[in-house]
Amino acid sequence: MMMKYKFRLKYMDEFNMVVLDFDDEKSLEFASMISDPLGSDIPWRFKDLKKDIENYFDLLRGNIPEYRHGGNASSVISYKKYTIIEDPFYDEEEDEIEPVCKLETVEFVKIILLWAYETYKYKSEKGVIALEEADIVMKWIEQKNVRS
Repeated sequence: MMMKYKFRLKYMDEFNMVVLDFDDEKSLEFASMISDPLGSDIPWRFKDLKKDIENYFDLLRGNIPEYRHGGNASSVISYKKYTIIEDPFYDEEEDEIEPVCKLETVEFVKIILLWAYETYKYKSEKGVIALEEADIVMKWIEQKNVRS
C-alpha cells in the first residue's frame, strides 16, 4: 500500500504500542497530529476498528455526509474528500496558532489500516494478544487494503 505522507514506525515497549511518527512530513501543517487519534479516539480492538473502517468506507462511497470522532486526544471530522484533526484542548488565549491538520480522507483511512495492521502484528509478537486473533484481523485489513 502506497502512503502519500512520510512517517516512521515507533514501538513503545512499555505500553505495547505502535506509533506512527509524522514529524518528518513537511507538506502538511501539524502533520504530527495525524497519529494523535490512533489508539485513543480510534481504538485498535477489532470490534471497534471494524465499525470505524466500515463507516469510513461508507463516507468515501458517499453514503454518509460526514463521520466524527474524538474527544480524548483529538477531534476528528471527516468528509468524503478531506479529514480535519484538531486539538480539543486548544486555548486561544494561551496558544498563538490553533493546531489543525487537514489531509485527504482516503489517506487517513490508509494510515488507520496500516497502524492497525502494525499494532496487531506487534502485539501478537509480544504475546499481548493471541496469534490467531492477530491473523484474523491482519487478513481482514489486507482485504480492506485491496479495496481501498
